[in-house]
Amino acid sequence: MDGFIQIWAILLIAFDKFLLASASVGDSSYVHRRCVDNCVVRKCTRISDDEFRRIAPFYINWLYWTCPEDCEYRCMWRTVEAHKNDSNPVPQFHGKWPFVRVLGMQEPASVIFSILNFIPHLCIFKFRRLVPSSAPMFYVWHLYCLVCMNGWIWSTIFHLRDFPFTEKMDYFCGFSIVIYQFYALLVRVLGTNKFWKPLICGVPLLAFFVYHVNYLANRHRFDYGYNMKASISVGAVNSLGWIVWCLSKRKNHPYVRNCLISVLLVAISTTVFELGDFPPIWWIFDAHSLWHATTWPVTFLWYQFLIDDCLHLSKLEQTKLEVKPATEEKKKQ
Repeated sequence: MDGFIQIWAILLIAFDKFLLASASVGDSSYVHRRCVDNCVVRKCTRISDDEFRRIAPFYINWLYWTCPEDCEYRCMWRTVEAHKNDSNPVPQFHGKWPFVRVLGMQEPASVIFSILNFIPHLCIFKFRRLVPSSAPMFYVWHLYCLVCMNGWIWSTIFHLRDFPFTEKMDYFCGFSIVIYQFYALLVRVLGTNKFWKPLICGVPLLAFFVYHVNYLANRHRFDYGYNMKASISVGAVNSLGWIVWCLSKRKNHPYVRNCLISVLLVAISTTVFELGDFPPIWWIFDAHSLWHATTWPVTFLWYQFLIDDCLHLSKLEQTKLEVKPATEEKKKQ
């Protein structure tokens, strides 16, 4: 399920970054630039970095805010106030809406909701309790859980503090979830009864993922355009693939409705929140964070589908094992 969530996050954030890569209205405005220049000269040039860290509150230090960055933050609010006084819309700064820092966190609501999206993956323990380890897809979904957990950890870190490294890790780990969920779809369709089936699905996708990360990581400037195209391609095939699979199975296997509902709920949530972007409510809750707030409950539904599907596959395997000896006995007679 996280694959559908992450693909929309990648696409929409990448699109915003692609359009705002050079500068935004807020940080390029005269008011902001003059305020930052004056603040840096008046405050930062008179003290060393060590002195700033000594006198700054602990929540500034624990996320490595520097004196010039603190000036940027304070001047951001002066710029917002100037725009409001001139009856202008709230501006963005470096492609982001202005957020109130909470204990140093850059986007506090997105941090909390990223953690909430991590929590449903603890359902893997329920999965382990109910599904026998001999069930097809058992280990495929275990690795899926680990990939998703890693993705949401980096989403949390990125929203805590936006560095070039944390941004790239958020993109790469989010894309890994999409790639892996597409891999799981292919394995679910082809089966795991032959060792070469998961292998023939995994090797090309792994190779593409390695190429994708290597290409973006070694660029002088992050290629948001390419990242968006790659995400659209994989995400569209992944989402449509699961929808088609669900529709093909829904008559004989009613439990797949949980899969279909999950995909559709994410699509509706994306349309409502992400495509209707707006400045943060109380300078904390923007459309992106509220979207994350709506997606984490869907993951519980997705895990119920995984449990039901694996139990179904396990019963089929058991039936085959019971039928095979009976067939052989008839042939001997």
